[in-house]
Amino acid sequence: MTKDELLRTAMRSFSANGVKDLTERQLMQNFGLSVEDFNESFTDKEDFLRQAVELYLSEQKEIQDKLLLEVDHSIGKIMQVIKQHVGQLQQINPSFFVQIQYLYPRIWTLYLRHAQMHSYYLFYDLLNKGIQQQVFRPDLNIEVVTKVLLEQINILLNQSLFPPHRYNLSEVFRGIFLYYLKGISTEKGNKELENFFSSFTL
Repeated sequence: MTKDELLRTAMRSFSANGVKDLTERQLMQNFGLSVEDFNESFTDKEDFLRQAVELYLSEQKEIQDKLLLEVDHSIGKIMQVIKQHVGQLQQINPSFFVQIQYLYPRIWTLYLRHAQMHSYYLFYDLLNKGIQQQVFRPDLNIEVVTKVLLEQINILLNQSLFPPHRYNLSEVFRGIFLYYLKGISTEKGNKELENFFSSFTL
């Protein structure tokens, strides 16, 4: 197993089970590492976790970049990125974020920086291009709309608001994003939105 494969496997485990009760010794046992192997690549448990998160974020960015090449117009690009982001977060146990926030604040800062900078500027750029393509209204406050879109992703995944046993996630997605984006879109943009959602599922 290569180092990247090890970190991907570890990240899947961390995402599902959290990291709070995991010791360095358990890390080595769980992933078949000798003490020498561990010390050669990592300084401690936090460094192991940091490298796993960094690789994960880097690969998520690559996935988004490929998705952006598959769609021509800004609305489709925004919807594909949101869909991918939601799918990614669905695979992560919320306790993982709580644990790294309090136990590993430097890693939490790394994650937040990715969300607040990469995702923010990605949406900002797509909204700006959408105005140029005349699919979004020209009077948008792009900074405000960008922040609203990012918060709407958090709302969608808030299980206290939309418990999965009561709500279909695709319908919640439609209810949040379709109607909001229609409100900031031109007639041309609304047609593209309808086309996107006509065959949409999460």
